Amino acid sequence: MGTKRWQRRLLRVFGALALVLGLLFYFSTDTIATDPYFEAPYYKNTLAKMDAAFKKKTKAKGELLAGFARSNITPKFVAVAPDAMKGEFNSIKMAGYGDGQIAVGTHDSLFAKAIAVEVDGKELVFLSADMVVIPELVVLMVESNLKGEIPRQQILFGATHTHASIGNCIPGFVGESFMGEFQPEVVEWLAEKFTQLILEARKDKKSAKVSSGYIRAPHLIRNRIIGETGRLNDKLNLVAFAQQNGKKAVVGIFGAHATTIGPWNDEFSGDYPGYFQRSLEAKGIDLAMFFAGTVGSHSNKGKGEKFQKSQYIGETLADSAQVFLNKMQYDSVTTLTAITTEIEIPDLQAFYVSDRLRLSPWAGGKLMAPMKSIYLQGVTLNDMVWIAMPYELSGEYGLDLKNALEVVGYNSALTSFNGQYLGYIVPQKYYYYNNYESRLMGWYGPSMGDYLMELNFRLANELTDKRL
Repeated sequence: MGTKRWQRRLLRVFGALALVLGLLFYFSTDTIATDPYFEAPYYKNTLAKMDAAFKKKTKAKGELLAGFARSNITPKFVAVAPDAMKGEFNSIKMAGYGDGQIAVGTHDSLFAKAIAVEVDGKELVFLSADMVVIPELVVLMVESNLKGEIPRQQILFGATHTHASIGNCIPGFVGESFMGEFQPEVVEWLAEKFTQLILEARKDKKSAKVSSGYIRAPHLIRNRIIGETGRLNDKLNLVAFAQQNGKKAVVGIFGAHATTIGPWNDEFSGDYPGYFQRSLEAKGIDLAMFFAGTVGSHSNKGKGEKFQKSQYIGETLADSAQVFLNKMQYDSVTTLTAITTEIEIPDLQAFYVSDRLRLSPWAGGKLMAPMKSIYLQGVTLNDMVWIAMPYELSGEYGLDLKNALEVVGYNSALTSFNGQYLGYIVPQKYYYYNNYESRLMGWYGPSMGDYLMELNFRLANELTDKRL
């Protein structure tokens, strides 16, 4: 009798455990939402916000003022008494390396750079840093530090997307998995560096002229989802500013992932964008910047291994850019249009369980850092359209918009990592493909790409007064 009683109790324990696990599975997973996004409340709310932003868009025409600034953001390692506000730390994890790689030195220095522009009293700042992303907490602290001197809505953020850079600045399970344990002092230090950088660029403003264009570099970029058969955005976009005193700043925007450097490396580096910038500056450009473009689905290709490959890609891009820069025609009278709109997003559908299931929004949300206002920003400078996006847009998507803009006479710059991060945005046809970008990093369901591309086209239409 004792044995049977023990068996019944054991069965009840297993039954209760199975019930708990079943309930946990039921409430922590959800089916993938496939309803039409254009019937969803977040879509209708976003359109209303966009329409309101369009009515408030900035428009100006006149003499261009431009100012340039740079700041070294390479952390320093000290064993005793580190001072975060001096950039001194005991340890910094390499951002983007999920295996916990800790930086032990510096291969080449990391920088943040900014260009401030003004037309008829209307001002904007373009800021990019040698980082994998621009963390939202850094942007929010920059906004607070500036105390209204220039609103967040007038600053376009971007990153070079080098993975050999500063981590420890995004909270939450996902952020810490990629960037290491959250250290608020890293956020405070970076925010102060960015704040001073913006102020210095604004102080440097002088009469200037601007030009833009692009060259193709198909030998340096590939479609990393499906290889050679995939569509490719191979354009290196260039935006150049020349102050009246002769100083020049050049911005390069390219869609190849800055991942020539892998987890084998334990030193800070700007990857190939760092070589691109240093090479142009060695050729007489006073300030060279780089923004990651439509890097979703696009990787790099080139000759050599490790840092040799980084150097080859960066310097080859710079050589081609230099030839093109020598032919560019500049305009001193500038027409500027600027729009900043807040967007809403669908419920989180991150973390693959099966082709039909993902973690439920509440369960997935526990693993992610919360986000504040999510901004999509667009600017025109004469015949150049610049859209700054808070996600990694697929080069295939980007190619459609860039081609549409070119047909009506506009160059275009599509940049990523504008102060928030919504994951990879790839075409819906890849959503169920067993690929890192779509399966692990597609966080908002199969319709997210089409939804965001509609917003991108709407923004471009309003900036250009065209119907693309």
